[in-house]
Amino acid sequence: MVNKNNLIFLILLMAIILTTVFISGCTSYTENTQITETPTVQPTEKETPALASSSVNYMIKVPWPQDENPLSPYSDVEKASLVEEAKEEIIRIFPAIDEDTLESNFWGSKYYSYIAPAIVFTHVVDNTKLEERKALSEDFDRRFVDIKYDPERKIICSYTFNGSAGFNPDDELVMSSGEAEDHVIEFYKKVMGDEYDAHKDDLIVIRDDGEDLNSVFLNVEICTQYKGVVYHYDCSNVIYYMTLNCVDVLSVCQRDHYILSQITTLSEIPDITFDEAKEILEERLKENNDGNDVDIEYCQRLGYYDFPYLQWLDTPYYMDIEDGYVRNPINLIWELPFTTADGSMHYGIIDAHTGEIIGIQS
Repeated sequence: MVNKNNLIFLILLMAIILTTVFISGCTSYTENTQITETPTVQPTEKETPALASSSVNYMIKVPWPQDENPLSPYSDVEKASLVEEAKEEIIRIFPAIDEDTLESNFWGSKYYSYIAPAIVFTHVVDNTKLEERKALSEDFDRRFVDIKYDPERKIICSYTFNGSAGFNPDDELVMSSGEAEDHVIEFYKKVMGDEYDAHKDDLIVIRDDGEDLNSVFLNVEICTQYKGVVYHYDCSNVIYYMTLNCVDVLSVCQRDHYILSQITTLSEIPDITFDEAKEILEERLKENNDGNDVDIEYCQRLGYYDFPYLQWLDTPYYMDIEDGYVRNPINLIWELPFTTADGSMHYGIIDAHTGEIIGIQS
């Protein structure tokens, strides 16, 4: 069967890898995003995060954010041992990897939600479904991937293809999307190991990548929940190739669950209703538009079929961090995605306890 190169697919996968997902990656923002008003609104002073009040003196050290180029805390002997440990884990998760190609590695960093040392393996040859790939495309030779390993948590935190990608949306599938989702969960469980117990009740979200991509790939995000509320930022992403019955992309961006729980101490029950949050947002947009109503339409997050509006705001940009310590608990918020008349998308962030507008992002 002839392979059709799809530029949209390549761009999408690279966006997932470099963003979040998870993802959405794993959501619609990064910690360095600046807060802006919508284009239809007159410019005002920059919104600032609303810090939740608490009688507790929070002195909880968190590993995010950190220096852009963190130094490895390990000795040369420890590094050599950890590299061998990483190779064993990679082969356990991806047994068809050409082990000889794991010799190309170096110490770098991992995660986009926070930065920490990682072992980076580049230009690794993955022979998973080799004969099937050749049957789908006469041009296929080898599949190269990049892999990152977290030596502290002892898990693979990233597995991404290296090079161009192509697919045919008309290729015959060997499974249903439901079966693919089951495979994703089993794979995720295997990757996470002992950490899976903290995530077994997480929210499973299917991403919307467009009709052609969705016909071949199942893009699954595993989003961390606590007290029944999902985190705004904390998620992992697995893309499953339903034509070949194998994992295509892995990105683990979930942080230390224990630390998150220690700084998520406010009530999970909002004092501001969803409709009240909308009214607060619309009133602000009107004020910023010389008292005139702004034509907006509420929608889902970009690239998602469905995602809860009530969330814990764990984005480092909004967290009250000083000298690496969290000084206030994570806010409970309503996230309100909306589009304006010109078709552009924006996100209102409303404190679900106080009703304060934390930010309006584009």
